[in-house]
Amino acid sequence: MLSTTDNAEPLGRREQNKIDTRRAIADAALDLARSVGPGAFTVDQIAARAGVSRRTFFNYFHSAEDSLTVRTDTFLELALEVFGQRPQDEPLFEAIIRSFSETTRMEGLSLHGELFRMGDANPDLLRAQLHSWERAEARIVGALRRRLGAPASNLYLTALVGCVLSCTKAAMRDWAVSTPESGDDSGEQLEARILASLNMLRDGFVDPTATSAGPAAGS
Repeated sequence: MLSTTDNAEPLGRREQNKIDTRRAIADAALDLARSVGPGAFTVDQIAARAGVSRRTFFNYFHSAEDSLTVRTDTFLELALEVFGQRPQDEPLFEAIIRSFSETTRMEGLSLHGELFRMGDANPDLLRAQLHSWERAEARIVGALRRRLGAPASNLYLTALVGCVLSCTKAAMRDWAVSTPESGDDSGEQLEARILASLNMLRDGFVDPTATSAGPAAGS
């Protein structure tokens, strides 16, 4: 008869195997996207490169494009874990901004920027990325609800998260159009833009002309 310890070890191994398989499929999809372009390869090609069967692929992902968005989910999982460890009395936006900064120190943004650019050139990948953002919205709302408790209305939470994600996407678009594809800054410029947009939101989007217009109005 197996002991509790004996039972626990195989379970841990199975879970690790699942993680490794999921990562292998995602890595294979990214390799193909880089070599032939998004939308130019099939699920069978991904499965072959990852060393798994077609059936195994569909145990983890719905489509080739879906396997390219898993890194967004992984980044979010890490960010939410960091957010959950922030001090409860820390101002909400400070907790959000610091959680993002800490997460980017552990996992850079260069790959996320690369995938964002790929989505601009491929409608199917863009749709998959939008679904990934939708999943992110629901999970972030849940994390904020746990932090803020009953006083936070559903409207407050969904509006706040919608603003945060919109600012993030705006920063990514700005980065994509103003940063050369050949440039390699390890995602530092993308991170700076996202942080800048979140700070704008935190500060209430102060009128950028207010400083220069002030003296003229008083003269």
